[in-house]
Amino acid sequence: MAISTILKTKRDGSLLISDNAAGNSLTVEFEAGDLTIDIPQESVINSLDRGRIGATPSLRYGDDQPITFSFTAYLRDLSDATYATLEEIVTLGGDVGANWVSTMGATGEVFTLDLKWTIEGTDHGDAADHTLTLNYCTFRGSFTEGDPNTINISGTSYMVRPTVT
Repeated sequence: MAISTILKTKRDGSLLISDNAAGNSLTVEFEAGDLTIDIPQESVINSLDRGRIGATPSLRYGDDQPITFSFTAYLRDLSDATYATLEEIVTLGGDVGANWVSTMGATGEVFTLDLKWTIEGTDHGDAADHTLTLNYCTFRGSFTEGDPNTINISGTSYMVRPTVT
């Protein structure tokens, strides 16, 4: 099948945060649709010859670099013992702190989760919906009061490249 002729917009996307084996998950709702993902991949070592790039550059891969991401959602709830909230993803409190299992495993020192971005395709004639998954994510957040209040989520996925389907 050829590449889709339908442009995708923020109205086609959805975000899902899940724990180990997706036993628990949270669909991000009431979000701005401003997801940003930076995929730096491996660093590149450029070995110069007396400060110059050669006619054929001398390039080698260096250290892997993790993926970073951010998005904004509208604040609807802070915490509850019976259901997950975005605030709990950041603070590891409430239901997330008590019941979710890190994607690093139950004994993993660093608590990580998966973030899946799904883009609607079949409704637009594509053969399938499209997904980009970031595994082993740590999450940070900030809150902004306003009309409405917002939670700004940023994080790091400790992968070189996302899984794309």
